[in-house]
Amino acid sequence: MTATQLIAPATPGGAAFAPAFAAEAALRDLELGPALKAEVRSGAAGTVHVLTVRNTTGEPQEFQPEALLPQGEGALLFLGGASTTEENDGGLVARLAPHGFVRLGRILERPQEHA
Repeated sequence: MTATQLIAPATPGGAAFAPAFAAEAALRDLELGPALKAEVRSGAAGTVHVLTVRNTTGEPQEFQPEALLPQGEGALLFLGGASTTEENDGGLVARLAPHGFVRLGRILERPQEHA
């Protein structure tokens, strides 16, 4: 006799990023042009943020991820997908393969203050 094992879906990036996927999390769609679809999920406390960018075309695409997440002391972390990155003029540039995606996250020590 075999037992059925229930497998819960994993939180992208692990438990530290779970607040960005909770029911009370904020979801914001971003405009990056016709080739890229992007969203940012933010935990209710304002300290956990996850950026997902998808290339909807058959051509490689690039974008600057730092400009899409809240600024702060927290490092930009790779959470899933695939991309190549390089520094260009002091900023990070991510390149996505055709129909590829990448998920990046940042945890801030303090909630982002809104002006």
